[in-house]
Amino acid sequence: MSKTLKIVFNLKDQKTSTISLADPKDGLTKAEVQAAADDILAKNFILSGGSAATSVKEFYIQSSDRIELA
Repeated sequence: MSKTLKIVFNLKDQKTSTISLADPKDGLTKAEVQAAADDILAKNFILSGGSAATSVKEFYIQSSDRIELA
């Protein structure tokens, strides 16, 4: 099973931008992700189409399975 951490940021132009991180560590907490996202915002790391990130919209872990066909 593949897992990806998704962090979605609201942008100044009312759009969103998503960071996807493969294979997040087991036991990752909401507080840890929120702290990292807040740090990203404070350092103005997100700029998409000339629009800066203003806040975190949501974050979650997405998982998917690969099933080989017989």
